[in-house]
Amino acid sequence: MPRLWFVQIVLQLLFVLFAACTPVTAAGPHRTLEQRQSRNGVVTGVGWRDANGNVPVRREVRDLQANFPEQWSLYLLALSALQWADQSDSRSYYALASIHGRPYRTWENVPGLEGRIGTASYCPHGNILFMGWHRPYLALFEEEVYKQVQAYAAEARGDSAERWRSAANSFRIPYWDWAKSNDGSSVPESFTQERIEVTRASGGRHTIWNPLYAFYFHPLIPADFESKWSHLNSTQRWPTSDGSDSRSNQGRMAEVYGAQRRNLHDHVDRAFRQSSINRFANTVEEAHGWIHGVVGGGWEGNGTYKGHMWPLEYSAFDPLFMLHHTNVDRLLAMYQAAHPDIYFTAENIGLTGNVFLLDNTNVDANTELLPFRKASGGFWTMNDARNTTTLGYAYPETTRVGQMSVAEHTDAVKASIAQLYGSSARGMLAAQPVTASGRLVLAGDGKFTDWAIDTKAMSNDLPPSFVVRFSLVGDFSSDQTFDVGSWVKLTHSSHEGSMDKRAATIQKTYEGSVSLTAALIDQVAAGKLESLDSKDVVPFLKDKLTWKVLTGEGNPIPQKQFDPFTFEVVSSEAHIPNSPSAAIEYSEKVARYPEVTVNKAGGVVI
Repeated sequence: MPRLWFVQIVLQLLFVLFAACTPVTAAGPHRTLEQRQSRNGVVTGVGWRDANGNVPVRREVRDLQANFPEQWSLYLLALSALQWADQSDSRSYYALASIHGRPYRTWENVPGLEGRIGTASYCPHGNILFMGWHRPYLALFEEEVYKQVQAYAAEARGDSAERWRSAANSFRIPYWDWAKSNDGSSVPESFTQERIEVTRASGGRHTIWNPLYAFYFHPLIPADFESKWSHLNSTQRWPTSDGSDSRSNQGRMAEVYGAQRRNLHDHVDRAFRQSSINRFANTVEEAHGWIHGVVGGGWEGNGTYKGHMWPLEYSAFDPLFMLHHTNVDRLLAMYQAAHPDIYFTAENIGLTGNVFLLDNTNVDANTELLPFRKASGGFWTMNDARNTTTLGYAYPETTRVGQMSVAEHTDAVKASIAQLYGSSARGMLAAQPVTASGRLVLAGDGKFTDWAIDTKAMSNDLPPSFVVRFSLVGDFSSDQTFDVGSWVKLTHSSHEGSMDKRAATIQKTYEGSVSLTAALIDQVAAGKLESLDSKDVVPFLKDKLTWKVLTGEGNPIPQKQFDPFTFEVVSSEAHIPNSPSAAIEYSEKVARYPEVTVNKAGGVVI
């Protein structure tokens, strides 16, 4: 059997030969580096609109594959061509991924802070700029994919030409809705197949190497990366080792996603329940970090190895990164549409500075988002990019139909949120309000008790990235535990700094919330818990609830170092309306149960 490195080289050569066949037009996908650098970081978004001036929508990746075959083939062909563009080209896949992290270079002559260049990236994480910054970043990526799409569609001749041209014009990059309703959906098969079929506009079905499976460095430039990343020739998911002969374990990715799907769904539900867009963004960022670990691997510790998607410095090289972040942008757009009068308020970024922001800077919706310039001059801000249509796209849920008023549109988006992301407890309770043993979990008036863990941590005493995994321990006769959710904070490792520096900076309190309700319903159904009433749940959780804290490297943090963390169990009364398009109503009155976690490391102090 040939060595893996030899196989990878052969694959790379085949990709290069395939990319060499990419059509080139006057506006083509392979302009020279010099021509592109003259733009100096300008991002406009795709300009095409339909005859009525409406922007196209970005579609869910499975919907694109199933119902828009021309766009699906154009997407795969375009993504492959972009991946195999010359890595020195500032608009190549490699260069665009580098904006987010390694190799820590400035992009298209956009400046950075003196002393930060070469040590930090442009991407902000852990502060309010996180979501807003990714919006023009995705638009930039969309522009480059779109150029390739246009070139491939131009191959069509005769009667099919108009059909392919129409598909290309209305194309926008897809998203992966990893938080969709708990319907048993797994990781799309298109993510885990090494080869995949496409239809060329010129005719015929062709099998190509799947650009969603991995990105192959061509060449790998060891000096651009550090440690093991400098000898991995392609992106990895749940790698089998840290060695150069490592392979992706895509099956493990699908397995972990399946186990975490409900928890992710309920975390997004809690995000949409936030009354502040800052809190919404913070909660979604936690779920976002969770997906980085689900795809990349290595967050669990226990001898697992990290793939490219887990450390933020390398994550944008994984082909699923843009699909993932397009969904994050979509969730933001949905929250905006549901709350049109709410927007980001100023905050201090603490230790989450980057190549253009010093630590402890105060930022707001007018802070410039480098390196993305506007055609009119200056850099994009969150206020500039507040409406997605400004950058040339919308989402299925945020498109305003016909003469729909703002109020009608807001109500429609809220109904979509309720149907797509309402707590999984809703479906569970509707299907089984009373268990086989007669235990009541839903009252006759549609009311139940919702349970969660409120989490807090003081920023200065934490590793740059961490994961808190909450579980319910099984019977004393077994070692079985039941995962009930995670609290994830993921930032660039370069933010760690010295302890002296961290002690001197402005202290921030990170807050989060992890849903417990669905896990408790499982326990009622299994006969392990009498009901969702506090008289039953509190003693049960005192006995069963446990947690462990891991660093971004997957290493457990000793319990004696849990002082920065505070975990407290809370509950509130909830009511399920009769209409499935109406959101669950939660009481503003929150009951707290410090006795559940007191005297445990990280528990509250009474």
